[in-house]
Amino acid sequence: MRESDSMTNPTKPASGGPNKGQQPKRPVSKGATRAAQSKKIVNQRQTPWGLIIAAIVIVALAVGVVGYAVHQNRSKADYANPAKIPGITHKAFPSGEHKTTVLSYAESPPIGGPHSPIWADCSGTVYPNQIANENAVHDLEHGAVWITYKPGLPSDQLDVLTKLASGQDYTILTPYAGLKTNVSLQAWGYQLFVDKATDSRVKRFIKALRLNQKNTPELGASCSNPAFKTTPSTPGHPTES
Repeated sequence: MRESDSMTNPTKPASGGPNKGQQPKRPVSKGATRAAQSKKIVNQRQTPWGLIIAAIVIVALAVGVVGYAVHQNRSKADYANPAKIPGITHKAFPSGEHKTTVLSYAESPPIGGPHSPIWADCSGTVYPNQIANENAVHDLEHGAVWITYKPGLPSDQLDVLTKLASGQDYTILTPYAGLKTNVSLQAWGYQLFVDKATDSRVKRFIKALRLNQKNTPELGASCSNPAFKTTPSTPGHPTES
């Protein structure tokens, strides 16, 4: 070939050949394609452990909160239930039976039954001397708690009882001769004997039974009687008018 021919007819690259600087594409094998697809499927199906654990924690917390609330409500209900107080006794009595005579009671102090038509002032009154049973029982019918103590109770314990009764409506405090323990508490049909004024059952009794809606025969009846407060009755001589 002449030099003139090479100048006028340069050699052309073969059709379909790679251009200068371009790498030829390698064919993708079927095995590689399947591996990529499998990896993609595995990633899609991977268990979301983080979400599951979070859900379990939330459910556990919810169950714990509900369980705690139920326990608290049950504890409060038990505390307010007089039947749950250890050592308490209960007896049913008909109400509204008024007598104008000296009465005899099976319980000492009495906790229900016939009584004087006149109630003792029970507006948080602390009586220094024992009053007639017949007037005190009428207080119980109105929803009051009658706290009694053995004469000669140490002053520190008497102070505890005085603070529980003084100024607390529907509560009276009196000494009571012949009491079998240092302290006793009475509500309509209920009684509790304890040795110490600081016994935790004392406050529990008062809370559970003072103005108890299920137990008070004459709920809402007055507890005020200024005339009785000025001139209290004495044992064997109930105020009758």
